[in-house]
Amino acid sequence: MWKRVWIIIVLLLTIHPGYIAAGDIGEYIRRAEKHRADGRLDDALSLMEQANREHPDNSTLISYLGLYTGMSAGNTTDFAEAGRLANLSFQLLDRAVSLDPDNPDALMNRGIIYINVPEFLGKLDKGIEDLEKTTVIFTESPNLFSAGRKASAWSLLANAYMKKGNTEEAIGAWNKIVESYPERDEAEKAKLQIEKLERKKAENEARSVEKGSPESAEIINRGRNAYLEGRLSEARELLTGAVTSYPDNFDANKFLGLTLARLAEHGYDSRISEDTDLRTNLVMESVKYLDRAVELRPEDMELRFTRGSLLIYFPFFTGKSDQGIADLEMILESTLPDSLKAEALYLLGLGYRKKGNHHWIDATVKYPESEAAGRVYREMKPEIPLAGVEEQKKPCVRIDFVLGYQDELPPQTAVWIEDTEGHYIRTLYVSGFSGHVRDKQIVLPVWAEKSGFNGIDAVTGASIDVGHHTYTWDLKDSRNRQVQGNRYVVKVEVSHWPSFKYQSVEAQIRVNGKKDRVRVEEGDFIPYLDVTYLPEQVRE
Repeated sequence: MWKRVWIIIVLLLTIHPGYIAAGDIGEYIRRAEKHRADGRLDDALSLMEQANREHPDNSTLISYLGLYTGMSAGNTTDFAEAGRLANLSFQLLDRAVSLDPDNPDALMNRGIIYINVPEFLGKLDKGIEDLEKTTVIFTESPNLFSAGRKASAWSLLANAYMKKGNTEEAIGAWNKIVESYPERDEAEKAKLQIEKLERKKAENEARSVEKGSPESAEIINRGRNAYLEGRLSEARELLTGAVTSYPDNFDANKFLGLTLARLAEHGYDSRISEDTDLRTNLVMESVKYLDRAVELRPEDMELRFTRGSLLIYFPFFTGKSDQGIADLEMILESTLPDSLKAEALYLLGLGYRKKGNHHWIDATVKYPESEAAGRVYREMKPEIPLAGVEEQKKPCVRIDFVLGYQDELPPQTAVWIEDTEGHYIRTLYVSGFSGHVRDKQIVLPVWAEKSGFNGIDAVTGASIDVGHHTYTWDLKDSRNRQVQGNRYVVKVEVSHWPSFKYQSVEAQIRVNGKKDRVRVEEGDFIPYLDVTYLPEQVRE
């Protein structure tokens, strides 16, 4: 994911040479940009780190350090490291703007990144705000900035409006380029974009005239019935065509939004290796069509309840939890039955609990070494269980562990066995995303390297979350052959997103003779691992 994002940013930077300040600071930026343009990003980053050591509170330098730090995230295949660099990039850019809220360099650099990272990271609105402010500064001080720089800012803003679905605002931004810089190449490109949007608007208006036709009613009715009968792929195809032809039809938008939400409920499968953003895109599309349906009939309280419920359950990256809470609070004042009001109260409690957890996660990401973060870890960590000997087929190895941290989404986790020389034996469990995406997006690097994704289909399952978990190893390898050694190593690895918290832990166990038990307590994310060998006849 990050690789694609930073490639886009590199392309954008080619039209963003930067406003060069005077003296050493300007020289640093010129040299760093030359390194970047020559493909020497590490040199650019090192130079900017040096510049920031010499000028630690310079907003412009910090913003360039944020850019280069973020771009370097695309140069690593280590998921956790990419996440760390991305988060650091955001922090640097935010600091640059906070130091000088009217600095066009800081605003434009942050705007470039924020409008081009995946929308589910929730940066788009802030990126648009930054670019809007940048264009105001450019307009108020026209002699300080080049025409190319100003045209680039308007073009970036137009594209951001398009991502947001604000067609009229995008046309306005492109018109600004045509009117203000008619001799530049950007003006010709802007004209083409405007023509395309105007043509699409006219087509949509013509279709809307026909939205009451018998043909449209038949298509929408078939799509609705397919949704109600669980034929979701068919419903999606029919309703997508209906919304394309009749974008202002309430039922088409409503049932397409519901269909996409149902499709997003399904767990990860092999399709994720072809499109790692599959479920994310389904969720975001569902929100788009449900929002449109509410715009068309804002007084429909049943739809408000449905949208509110889904927005509470949807992942955090929709950025719509507050809207879900607002919808459900409207239900309490409506004439809907008491049963639905009771359900709304339950969902409101869940929504506020998730919002509270978000603040705790923020504390551990922004201030990981603080006492407050330590309190969060202690509050999140479940009670350490007393692992008892339950009725299990022996001989076997029982593996008890605790996941001690609750992120916005359940983490990716793997449990596997190696011999004492580090040779892979068998995977006992791996989370669905990691198991199905395989090497397309590695989030559990140790397990991925050791397993080579061999023999994992049967043990790939839904993601487990914070709490106590137990797995059993029957002393067989990935080919179902009885192992012959005396000692083996149990390993557990966990990777969280979007906080990028990570830990791996291991315990060596003897598997012959009498009962053996090893307990490991370390770290905050897998704070407890208890491994017990149970022979056929337990001898203490």
